[in-house]
Order: sequence, then C-alpha cells, then structure tokens
Amino acid sequence: MKAEPKARGIRQTMSDLHTWAGLLAGWLFLTGTVSYFKDETSQWARPEVRHLQTTPEAADVADRVAATLGALAAGTTQMSFDLPSSRTSVVSVFWRSPPGAKDKRPFQQDTFDPETGARSPSRDTLGGEFFYRFHFQFYYMPALWGRWIAGFCAIFMLVAIVSGVITHKKIFVDFFTFQWGKGQRSWLDAHNALSVFGLPFHLISSCGP
Repeated sequence: MKAEPKARGIRQTMSDLHTWAGLLAGWLFLTGTVSYFKDETSQWARPEVRHLQTTPEAADVADRVAATLGALAAGTTQMSFDLPSSRTSVVSVFWRSPPGAKDKRPFQQDTFDPETGARSPSRDTLGGEFFYRFHFQFYYMPALWGRWIAGFCAIFMLVAIVSGVITHKKIFVDFFTFQWGKGQRSWLDAHNALSVFGLPFHLISSCGP
C-alpha cells in the first residue's frame, strides 16, 4: 500500500512564501538602497560638471538662481531649491509652470550652475533621480499608479520579513554563526547575518513611509 505524502509543515510553507515574496518585491527595495546615493550617482552621470572644492554661500547662490528663474519662469507661484553641498555641485530647482507656459507640464525641474546662476551645461540625464523616483512611484507610468504598486510591494516585503523569521527559527542564534568556504551554507549564513542586522530598518521601511 502506497504511503500518503507527508503534509507540509508551517515552516516549509513559510519558506516558499518567503522566497517568492522576496523575489517579487526585493528588486524594488534595491532601488531604494541605491537612492541613498542619488546625489553621488547624479554627479557621476555628469562628468562635465566641475566638482566644487568648497561649498559656496547659500544665500548668494539662491539669489543668482532666483534671478535666472525669474526670467525663465516669470509668474511662477512655487519654486524650491536643492542647494549644492559636499555631495553635489549643482543647484537642483523644482518649480510650478506659470500660466501660459509653452510646456504644459504642471511642474518643471532643471539644474543650475551655483557660480553663475545660469542653467547647467551638463547633459540631460536623471542620474540618481531615476532610482529615487522609480523606488516609490516607478517612472514610466502615472505617479498615483506607481505609488499604489509600490505600496503593495511594501506589503509583500513585510510578508517576506515575517515569513523569514518564522522559517529561520534560530535566526538570532545563526546571526553569530558564519561558516567560510561551505558553498551554499556560507551564502545562507551571510543571508541570515545581513537580514538580522537590518531587520529593524526593514520592518520600519515596510510598515510606513
């Protein structure tokens, strides 16, 4: 008489759920990690922009850029500046399109030279801004749809975290165990260690903005 297959336990079920939820949502959170370096990525993507040795006076930079923007977008009711720092050498400006503007987009953004106040001669590239926007609203789709999808992915990531803790019943003990040169076992040990180390951050990221 053929024996019936043994029923899958909760840990085996959670292991499959952990794997698939992590694979489906993990790549989106990878772009979030890259976004922490968006300024450096943007600087790298614009090699023609000279790196500032010292950070210029913020008030002077704001006055120069505001004068340029006053002619470029006369009548705008909203503008914001991201002034240069040790991480970026350009002024990133975001403004509302004034009434009657040729470009019908509601908002505009561009980069400006902090020393002259003129538009930066750098190439037209999003740089690190692409990863930043892609992370929480995707990019080539309406922002509202992108944010809904990113929200669902955050729920999947929370499921992956909870199922991972259930699957690895000795996860906190294994955090202190790392075996070198053991092939797949070494990769699993590294996965456990990195997961426990970042667990508080991942939980907060998945549960709120």
